[in-house]
Amino acid sequence: MISFFRALPKHIKTAFLSIFRHLAMSLSAISAVTVTLVLFAVFLIIAGNVSLFANNIENDVSIHVVLKENIEKQKDIEQAEQEIKQINGVRRVKFSDKDAELELMIKERGEELEMYRGKENPLSNAFFVYVNNADNVEKVTEEIKKLDFVSDAVYGGSSVKQMVQIINMVRTGGSIGVLLLTLLALFLISNTIKMTIYARNTEISIMRNVGAANWYIKVPFMLEGMIIGLLGSILPCLFVYFGYPYLYEVMGGQLVTSMFSLKEAVPFVAQVCGDLTLFGMLVGLIGSFFSTGKYLRWKR
Repeated sequence: MISFFRALPKHIKTAFLSIFRHLAMSLSAISAVTVTLVLFAVFLIIAGNVSLFANNIENDVSIHVVLKENIEKQKDIEQAEQEIKQINGVRRVKFSDKDAELELMIKERGEELEMYRGKENPLSNAFFVYVNNADNVEKVTEEIKKLDFVSDAVYGGSSVKQMVQIINMVRTGGSIGVLLLTLLALFLISNTIKMTIYARNTEISIMRNVGAANWYIKVPFMLEGMIIGLLGSILPCLFVYFGYPYLYEVMGGQLVTSMFSLKEAVPFVAQVCGDLTLFGMLVGLIGSFFSTGKYLRWKR
């Protein structure tokens, strides 16, 4: 370990020299990383905003709990609220008195219901119950219906189920997309670095003949891969740094409606740029490690 750290400055110098000495190959590798990371940047921006859309929609999924007519006293309402909060999966409970319920009904069904305002209001008090996970909304609704003070509980039925399924599909698709792009980046960088290694087989053979250990040969290539990943991330980071704030400003911070709000440029841009840089360096490191390891096994 001590010898590794002692040799590290030399390895870093060797990595930079190798990049300039084999400039054509290095530019090819950097280009491959750049193209991949631009695609990855676009995907991260889309995935980040889709995740925000999904969370906004999921947070708006609620169960409308209508209380029985006799639940009017403040003490009874507070006790009912506490019982609902104790149900597993409930995130938040919001009280809606019968006047607020009537206003919602007037907004949905028309002004002809305005005649019921005041003492003529036939509606009951209610709660809007928000769940931790939209997948559990049906189960929580059934639990709420069992409570003695509940007259009815509804959550939107099949339309909400379909929406939750779509949200889960989007999230699964995002995970698969990240995996595929990672594999693509590894493939491109591994092949490009493999070509670089083949071009320098004489140099590696000499190092092997003079007794250099495998790790001593690998380290400069791994550092070279990290540097190539770092250099390849510069253009994608600039693309995100200048492009996303412009897009955010042009679209007014939202896509069609406020429900589909875009992620604010700060700190989202910094997070994406950090991910791109880290991803580029990590993939460069892994690609170099496996390419060099395979070559050294073949040349034993």
